[in-house]
Amino acid sequence: MSNRSSELNLPPSLQNLYQKQQEYAGLQALREASGDLVARAEKLSEMSNIMADGGEAIGGVLRNWPHVFSILNLFATQMDQKPDSSRTEEDEQDPIPCLVRLPYGGETTSAGATSSEGKDKAKQ
Repeated sequence: MSNRSSELNLPPSLQNLYQKQQEYAGLQALREASGDLVARAEKLSEMSNIMADGGEAIGGVLRNWPHVFSILNLFATQMDQKPDSSRTEEDEQDPIPCLVRLPYGGETTSAGATSSEGKDKAKQ
């Protein structure tokens, strides 16, 4: 109340100046509050984007599960339908040929020397 009484004693130009200063202080506080609100909204936006990306990743994984289960189901049904006689037929089939490493002209001299030494030792 003392503040009001001091305003009444001031000339009108100073009263206007005082009111404008109060308005300016209020606007500054509003700008700071608005800046804080914008910063929080931007942070929330970033977090929402991260959550959206995570949701898409989870959605992709969940979308693949039916495919995985169908493959497992196909494998299980093939194992169930395969009679024991077919397993013995597989055992009776010709074995898969073995792979053999053959030397070629691009070998280094140290490799050639070790192979020739091995041949010499085998002859003795």
